[in-house]
Amino acid sequence: MILDTIASLKVGVIGDVCLDIYWEADITRSTLSRETPHHTLPVVEERFSPGAAGNVAANLKSLGCSEVYLCSVIGRDWRGEILIEQLEKRQIDTAFLLASEDWSTPAYCKPIRVGLQMVKQEDPRIDFQNFRPLPGLEMSELSERLDAMMERCDVIAVTDQLRNGVIGDEIRRKLESWAKRGKIIVVDSRENIGMYAGIIVKPNEIEASRWIEPQMDFIDRPYTHWAGVAKKLSAAVNGPCCLTLGSEGAIWVNEDSCTFVPTLPAEPPIDIVGAGDGFASALLCALGAGSEGHEAVAFAHLAASVVVRKIGTTGTASPDEIRKARLSREEGQAR
Repeated sequence: MILDTIASLKVGVIGDVCLDIYWEADITRSTLSRETPHHTLPVVEERFSPGAAGNVAANLKSLGCSEVYLCSVIGRDWRGEILIEQLEKRQIDTAFLLASEDWSTPAYCKPIRVGLQMVKQEDPRIDFQNFRPLPGLEMSELSERLDAMMERCDVIAVTDQLRNGVIGDEIRRKLESWAKRGKIIVVDSRENIGMYAGIIVKPNEIEASRWIEPQMDFIDRPYTHWAGVAKKLSAAVNGPCCLTLGSEGAIWVNEDSCTFVPTLPAEPPIDIVGAGDGFASALLCALGAGSEGHEAVAFAHLAASVVVRKIGTTGTASPDEIRKARLSREEGQAR
């Protein structure tokens, strides 16, 4: 079974890492500030978890991979310190993580107001980010660390998420070179999905369309349209493409083959935050375990179906949870 083989995989993650911060504020305890005309947000609970590439690494560890390495750049700041603690708490190897005085550790801070009867509402997110490209010295060091990590890993996940992030042309060329040498690499990128070559790309329909047809709207597009987009993107990057369609399923394109892999919509309540990371991690693991493309997509659907049921956090999926999800899906299809 896929899960048994995953247990022997050594996996590397390269890309933008951030810290997710949750602040739950009990509004029933709020008071009017004496200094400003605003009511306070009394924080009663604070939670931290690795985000972006860190969440991908957490998903890979949760799936049961024997070793998970993370290669990225963080700042020498309080967020970086907490992030390292959270990664090591999850037994993620941080040996290839570079800390720099010239970089800020990205963070997504999510204030959540809690009212009467535990009704919750999330405020606008507060972001820490970088507003200039990664300095050249750090990029060169990151490239060297990537090579060292590659030597230890069977498969690689790439998270290209931030506008001013750690994935630049030098890293993309390095990834292409390793792919030519036989490494299985899966890329998840918000804005640069078409800038990779010879690598497996995993965009959603919006990310793929923005690269292939920037002026297109997303309303009521049939499967045949998305299959065409996936084929064009696959041709553009000269590699396989897994285009996800949310609750509808996903399309796997490799050379001349194009396969639609459906999924079952999850019943509410659900939280889609982190579902893409869970899907990409499971896809990579299944491919690393020797699965065919369409089989890996079906396995990734199971992992994502577990993640979306974890409310208020960027969840992960364990082997036991995936087994239960598989049994539940088989029972549902048998009815």
